[in-house]
Amino acid sequence: MGSRLPEAAFEAGSFTGDGWHLVAEGAAARAPHVPSAFVLGNGFIGIRGPGEAADAPRVYLNGVFEQVPIDYHEGAFGYARVSDTRLAVADASRISVAFGGVPVTEIGRITLDIRAGQLFQEIDEDGVSIRIERLVSFARSGVIATRITLTAGAAAGTFSVSTGVAGPDRAAPAAEGAIYDPRITPELALSPWHEERVIADCGVTGRVDRLARSGYAVAALVSDAPGDVLLAAGESRSIEIIAVYRAERGGEAETLAQAARADLAAAQGAGYAALAAEQADWLAAFWADADVSFPDNAVAEQALRHALFQLAQAAGRDGKTSVAAKGQTGEGYEGHVFWDADSYVLPVFVYTQPETARAMLAWRISKLAAARDNARAMGHVQGALYPWRSIDGHECSAFFPAGPAQYHINADIAYALKLYVETSGDTSILSEGGAEMLAETARIWLDAGYHDPARGGAFVINKVTGPDEYTALVDNNLYTNLMAAAHLRHAAAVAGAHLRPGEAEAMNRAADAMFLPMDDARGIYAQDDSFFAKAPWPIAETPEAHFPLLLHFHPLAIYRKRVCKQADAVLATVFLRDAFAPAMRERMLAEYEGVTVHDSTLSASAFACAAASVGDAAKAYRYWRVSLLTDLSNLFGNSDHGLHMAALAGAWNGLALGFGGLRTIDGRLDFSPIAVPDLGSYSFRIRFRGRSISVAVAGDEVSYRLLSGDPVALWHGGTELLLGRAPLQCKVVA
Repeated sequence: MGSRLPEAAFEAGSFTGDGWHLVAEGAAARAPHVPSAFVLGNGFIGIRGPGEAADAPRVYLNGVFEQVPIDYHEGAFGYARVSDTRLAVADASRISVAFGGVPVTEIGRITLDIRAGQLFQEIDEDGVSIRIERLVSFARSGVIATRITLTAGAAAGTFSVSTGVAGPDRAAPAAEGAIYDPRITPELALSPWHEERVIADCGVTGRVDRLARSGYAVAALVSDAPGDVLLAAGESRSIEIIAVYRAERGGEAETLAQAARADLAAAQGAGYAALAAEQADWLAAFWADADVSFPDNAVAEQALRHALFQLAQAAGRDGKTSVAAKGQTGEGYEGHVFWDADSYVLPVFVYTQPETARAMLAWRISKLAAARDNARAMGHVQGALYPWRSIDGHECSAFFPAGPAQYHINADIAYALKLYVETSGDTSILSEGGAEMLAETARIWLDAGYHDPARGGAFVINKVTGPDEYTALVDNNLYTNLMAAAHLRHAAAVAGAHLRPGEAEAMNRAADAMFLPMDDARGIYAQDDSFFAKAPWPIAETPEAHFPLLLHFHPLAIYRKRVCKQADAVLATVFLRDAFAPAMRERMLAEYEGVTVHDSTLSASAFACAAASVGDAAKAYRYWRVSLLTDLSNLFGNSDHGLHMAALAGAWNGLALGFGGLRTIDGRLDFSPIAVPDLGSYSFRIRFRGRSISVAVAGDEVSYRLLSGDPVALWHGGTELLLGRAPLQCKVVA
C-alpha cells in the first residue's frame, strides 16, 4: 500500500449529522477547521463559518484580487514580476448579539443543511435561546440573508442586536516561529485597500473600498439591526438582516454603491422565506443531477454530498472566474487557480452541471491573450502557454522549476475542453474561442519539443516538470508527453481553421512519434528519462515530523532522489487509460506506490482511480477514503487555511470515474463498474447530452436508469446497450 498514506476512518470524524446535515457541537464546534468546513458561498461570495476569531479575515470574493510585486534578489528574464493575490474584503456578515448587556460568545450547535443551502446556529446560554439561519443566495449572486430568532427565558429581558461593515483586513499573520509554508498567503505589511466611500443612512450601513493596482472596487452593504429588543418571559421575535456585495474592476464608487443598494432593497422586499425557497429550488435542480448515495455508509454519503455542495459554492458560473485551489474558503494559495481546476474539478461539473464546466472553460478562453504573453516570456515565438497559478491569466509563480515549467497545463486544458464537448454535445464553445485556444496551445509543443535523430526521430520534450513537483526539469515526462500527443491529435482534427498550412500534419507527426520512456528492467513506463537512475529517497528512515518534504528540505535535495509528491505516471494511466494494457497499469501502480509520499491532497484520488481500473477494490477504497475525508477529518492538518477543492472533486472522481469506471470515449458513454465490498452499495447520477442517468451498484449487479431525456446508447464493460425507459441490469465487471 502507498507510502505514508494518511489513515482515514469514517468512525473517527469530527462531526455528526446525517446524509444531508453536517453538525458540530461541543468540542467539535471549536475544532480549527470548523470555519472552513462550514463555509457558505455561491460561486462569488465565500463566508467562513462560525468559530473564527473576531478580528480574522472572513469574507472572500471570487476573482477579486490585488497585484502584488514579487521581489527577487537575483531575478532573470521572464520571471513573474507580480502576483495576483486575493484578499479578504470588508466584512458585512458579522452580527453581534448581547443579552442584558452581556455579549453572547457561545458558538453553540452548528448545522449545515446541504440540501437546503442554509447554515443554522443554535445557542442556549443563561436561559435564553438564539437561533441564527443564514444563506448565501445561488439565485442572487451578491446576497447574504440572515434570520435571527430571539427567545427570552423564564424572565423578561433585553437583547441587543447590531450589524456593521468592518473594513477589509490583510492576510492573517503566520504564527510566531512557524515554518515557512509557501501554500499560505503571505501577510502584507500594509493593507492595499483604500476607502472610497462610507455609507450610513436610510437603514443601511456600508462602504466601498478599492485596490489601487488591480482597480477592483468592492461595495459591501448591510441592513441595520433594530438595536434593543425587549421580550417578555418566553416571548420570541425574528429579525431579518440582508447584506450584499458588488465588485467591479474600475468604475465609480457611487455607481457601484447604488447597484448594491438596489440588490439589497430587492432582497429585503422578497424576505427571508422567499429567498430560502429560491435557494431550495436551485439546489433541488442541482441534486437532481448530482446526488450520490451510499445506503450502507451514512458518513460517506454525508461527506461526498458536502464535497459536491462546497464545489458548487466555489465555482464561478459567469465565465469571468473559475475555481481557486481553496475556493472562497480561506487564505491558502493566494486565491490562485491551478491546473487541478481543469483536471480534477471540471470533470465533476462536466458530468453533473455542464453549464458550470462551460463557464470554467470560457474563463480559460478569455485568458488566451495573457497565455500568449506567458509564452513570449518563456521564449516561445508562437503559441500560448497557460500559467501554473494565476487569477487574471498571467503567471504568478516565482519558482519556475515547480511552476511555469509545468507545461502539461496546456494539455490539461485541452483535455478538459475535449471532455466537455464530447460529453455535453455542445460544439458551440469551439467557435467561441475554444478551437483557437486549442490551436494556440498545441503550437507550444512544436516549439518546445523536436524530433531527435539520436532516438530515431522520436519526438522529445525536454526540461519540463510533470504533475509531481518533487521531480522537476526533467526530459520526457511520461504524463506530459502522453497528454501532449493527445492534445496535438485533437488540435489537428478540430482546430483546422486556426492552423497554418502544414501545421496539422506536423502535429500528427509529432504525436505519432512521441517518445515514451520505458524501463525495461521493471517492465513499465518510466516517469521520465532519469527517474529510475536516481537513488530512492529513504522514506522509512525519514522522521514523520519532516513531512511534507517541501517544508523541510531544499528543492535540490528532493530533486536528486527518486520520490514523488503525488500521482504523475499513475495519473497518466487514469486520464489516458487506453494507452496502457491492464497488466501494465497494475505494474505501474505497484511500482509508483512505493515511491509516492502523498504530500499533496491531489494524490489519493488518482491512486484510487488507478486501483479501481485494475479491479483492486480494497486498495481503491482506502485511497478514496483519504480524498473523501481530507477536509472533514483534517487529515493533512491544514484545512483551517481553507478546503482543498481538488481533493473534494477527487472524491467524486474516485466514485464515478474510479468505482463506476465512467468515461467518455470519442463521444460515447462508457462504464466499467466494480463492486466495492468494504463500501457496500453505491449510486451516482450524471448528465450526458441532455439526459440524466442514474448508476447504482449493489452486490455484483449494476442498474442503469434514464431519469430524463431520450434513450441513449451506452457501453458497459465493452458491450453496447440501449438505455430507454426500462432500467438496464448488468453484472459488474470485477
